[in-house]
Amino acid sequence: MDSASTQRTFGLSLSLGMGFALVLSLIVVLVWIGLSRMNDMNQHLMQIVSENNVKMELAHAMNDTLRERAVSMHKITVLTDAIEQNIEYDHFNDEGAAFVEARDKFVNMPLRPNEQGVIARIRALTALTRPPVMQAVQQAMDGGGGAARELIEREVIPLQKQLASILGELVSTEEAASVDAAANASDSYASARRLMFGVGSFAVILGIAIASLVIRHVTRQARLLQHQAMFDALTNLPNRLLFADRLQQTVMIARREKQPFALITLDLDHFKEINDTLGHQVGDQVLQQASTRMLGCLRESDTVARMGGDEYAILLPTTMQTDGATLVAHKLLKAMKAPLSIGDHRVDLDASMGIVLFPEHGDNADELTRRADAAMYQAKRAHSGWNIYNADLEERNQRTLQMGLRSAIARHELVLHYQPKIDLDTNRISGVEALVRWQHPELGLLPPDRFIPLAEQTGLIRALTEYVLREALRQHQAWAQSGRDLPIAVNVSADNIQDPDFPDQVAKLLEEFGTPPSRLELEVTETVIMTKPARAAACITKLNTLGVSVAIDDFGTGYSSMTHLKDMLVGKIKIDRSFVRDMAVSHNDAIIVRSTVDLGHNLGLKVIAEGVEDQAVWQKLKELGCDSAQGYHMGRPMPPEKLIEWLQQSEWGSG
Repeated sequence: MDSASTQRTFGLSLSLGMGFALVLSLIVVLVWIGLSRMNDMNQHLMQIVSENNVKMELAHAMNDTLRERAVSMHKITVLTDAIEQNIEYDHFNDEGAAFVEARDKFVNMPLRPNEQGVIARIRALTALTRPPVMQAVQQAMDGGGGAARELIEREVIPLQKQLASILGELVSTEEAASVDAAANASDSYASARRLMFGVGSFAVILGIAIASLVIRHVTRQARLLQHQAMFDALTNLPNRLLFADRLQQTVMIARREKQPFALITLDLDHFKEINDTLGHQVGDQVLQQASTRMLGCLRESDTVARMGGDEYAILLPTTMQTDGATLVAHKLLKAMKAPLSIGDHRVDLDASMGIVLFPEHGDNADELTRRADAAMYQAKRAHSGWNIYNADLEERNQRTLQMGLRSAIARHELVLHYQPKIDLDTNRISGVEALVRWQHPELGLLPPDRFIPLAEQTGLIRALTEYVLREALRQHQAWAQSGRDLPIAVNVSADNIQDPDFPDQVAKLLEEFGTPPSRLELEVTETVIMTKPARAAACITKLNTLGVSVAIDDFGTGYSSMTHLKDMLVGKIKIDRSFVRDMAVSHNDAIIVRSTVDLGHNLGLKVIAEGVEDQAVWQKLKELGCDSAQGYHMGRPMPPEKLIEWLQQSEWGSG
């Protein structure tokens, strides 16, 4: 081969090599773009699934509790009967606690800068609103209803309107965030497509083929994620998020067209027993077959969604009368009652349904859903299959729960879970807090906020407290006999701490179980003590004489002073979790915690921090010299047997 041919061959090889290198480079770029955009879409859609819907629920919860608390405040000012006022005052406090709980859960989630700004404004305005609100309520409780109403109209209402406006802004912010996340995912896909086609136009056939493959994969992934965000993975039915959107759209159309529609909530009866006896795999197949049967009972215009677990919701946008809704309920009930064949198992199924109509039973999505649930629970208790909501339904439900609470105490359905407290100096467990739960035979494990208010309203709180004290001391006795002498803290209510006979009751229980008084600690909230400080002080003095220490729970959320609490012979204070949880990243919270620790120590009080959820907060508390800590970072509330496992396995346990 002559030199010219050699040069031409070399040049062609070089050109081909450079061309192939260019194609490979373009392929790498295309793959990188596709993967990057897929990751963006994943993040945006997962944000919708895991964060925004939860935040919207919490924002609505804050808005609802604020409204209920305002109504309760007005009732207090117009009521003249002292007993009715006290009942309403308890309700007023419950709504305030619910507001704080919802706000704290919201703050504990990852927040964007605009959300942090709104929360900061809510906190600031809450701080401004609290003094005139409490002043008005106290005036009303002291008989000055007229003056209280004037104060409310002059100072409280303008502030509450501002707070309601900010909460409305928060709700709008979360709704906009969901829309933005979905839009960003769509934009990411569109951007990826444009860039990939732009770069692919310079590639050879191989590059175009690979680019096409990546595009198809991105499209499938986007559709899959969109489907996962809006549909239940097990049954392929719409999930809670998609159903909420469809219900809201139906409400808007119904308002505009002035036409009614029906909503049904459905719960499978005894599904837990199916899971427990036949296993979760059979349980999943039951849900799938039940979902298929529901679809067979409905029209194409109807929507059935799985809301979670064994709960479903059915939207009937063209059903305008009760008769039509009950006809659908009959069809659903008949379909559910037909036996299921799953492998070698024959499964008998049943269901309970609640029915509401728009606008007869509610004019917004939240109200309709809540009342449909209330009707469904009534149907479950009555074993009637379905029930239509009526005005007396919720009141009867409350009475049923109240009556059940009395028998629950007698049948030992109340159980105690124990959360460890850790000494920040030794890094070892220093005691536990006993927290009551209700193992309801129909509704499952109920948290205390579902039944403690009922106990206080019905006068059962003293019997409930005695039950909790007895069970806690019984457990302490069992642990002590096995060589684990753990001090136990028990929460007590206003009725207890203001009852002059309560210390004698505690003394008898300590004697019955042979428990040294120093091993029992009673926790009472700051607000409860300040309700009737003279009575509380007398009771705490007797308890101290007995040898039982008293700690102030949720310190920082009430209106007491350190000196006042010191005069009451209080031994410990627990800094409220709302200040502790974010102290590692919030300068203001860190200052509040530092000041509380210093003041508590200067007054000779032990200081406990609750709500410790990460190592950064734990380390910060150690640096501040806080005495003890409690929170999910160390251990959640757990049954006694689980606590023993925790003690043996945890770095904070006693081994």
